[in-house]
Amino acid sequence: MKVLMVIAAVLLGGVVSGPAVSASPVTGDQCVDCHEAESKTHAFHSDCASCHSGAEAHSQADRPRTTKVEMPESDQCLSCHSQDSRRMNFAFAEHNKAGVQCSNCHGVHSPKIAAPGAGMERFTQETALCATCHQDVMVRFNMRSHHAVKEGGVACNTCHDPHGGKQTSMMAKTAQCTQCHQAVRGPHAFEHAPVVEDCVTCHNPHGSPNRQLLELSQPMLCLQCHSVAGNRHGAAGSSSNNQVISGAALRNCSSCHNAVHGSHMDEHLRF
Repeated sequence: MKVLMVIAAVLLGGVVSGPAVSASPVTGDQCVDCHEAESKTHAFHSDCASCHSGAEAHSQADRPRTTKVEMPESDQCLSCHSQDSRRMNFAFAEHNKAGVQCSNCHGVHSPKIAAPGAGMERFTQETALCATCHQDVMVRFNMRSHHAVKEGGVACNTCHDPHGGKQTSMMAKTAQCTQCHQAVRGPHAFEHAPVVEDCVTCHNPHGSPNRQLLELSQPMLCLQCHSVAGNRHGAAGSSSNNQVISGAALRNCSSCHNAVHGSHMDEHLRF
């Protein structure tokens, strides 16, 4: 009897003191047993546990639905996707500074928006996604003058980098606009300062009730910076600053100063 007790004690001690057996990590195949629908999407990541924390507890629970897994945060996504040149500057992005997570825009298993909804048939998929948050911007595309977003001519990401910021761009502010609007591209012998600094000084890039995306109609837009010289805009032949400004001078400044973006010949930007 004593011999049997000694043998049992030895065996029990080996079990207690032996190496711990760790639970095997959760694999994608295990998840697919229940989540078959998610596995059929084009964006399926086979290693589920690398993105979803709590996957092991979820898989081992008697009632898995009561033990939910967590959605991945941006840091987890960027651990793999930070080497992509389109996403390497996300730390400086306006989206990141506002606390936007990757999963707010990107579906983990499938796109957040599979296709634009009613009334947005010509929107690109990316623009339809932007519209879910930036509704104040989207309404400007219904104004009289607007970039052709709702017509499908351009998309939000034609001009905006959702994964970057202003600090990460290597081009001047106006260079982005002149990639398309090449007719107004400088340099000019006589520059219009606001044009060199930033196109949005005068234009609203999304939409405006005024022609040519102008923030204000003429001449009020020009009068924000320029005073009207009476000796040049008064009655014909006048040399006095006391002359009444003619009505023609206050109708449309660009009728005379039509080289408003810059000129190679005239310092007053008339031609």
